[in-house]
Amino acid sequence: MKILISNISVDETLFDFTGNKDEFDIPELADDISVHVSAYQSAESYTFSGKISTKLNLNCDRCLELFEMAINQDFNVLFTSEDNVDKDDHIMYLPPQDVEIDLKPYVRDTIMLNIPFKKVCSDTCKGLCVSCGLNLNHHACICTKEKIDPRWDSLKELKKTLESAEE
Repeated sequence: MKILISNISVDETLFDFTGNKDEFDIPELADDISVHVSAYQSAESYTFSGKISTKLNLNCDRCLELFEMAINQDFNVLFTSEDNVDKDDHIMYLPPQDVEIDLKPYVRDTIMLNIPFKKVCSDTCKGLCVSCGLNLNHHACICTKEKIDPRWDSLKELKKTLESAEE
């Protein structure tokens, strides 16, 4: 995903890349990565706007089943050789001696930032039964829902004794 600086002009130039999923060290990747980028030069800066498309294999945090999630995410990066520019996440310093720009780290970061913290296969996922572990999306559970803490048994017996004494 390297672009020669000499291939970038003041006119918008389009580039298409396909990255092998094994090159990115992201275990959740299910498919190769497709990147469409437009680039142009202005003064001492190079602006890249792109779209990343790929698929992830994730385990649902509720039901533990494997599901596929598509990622279609835009990204923007500005490379500049100017020293006095405020640097942030989207503005990168480009040493004057560099002859190419590698977009792979920015593509990887974009994918990593789009992996959800809470992975859920669907909004309607019912998860697993807390008693027997049955997947509630596929079967209805017949476990008893009322669980009483055994530490309260002596109070339950006292209540029964008091109720029978009143009668």
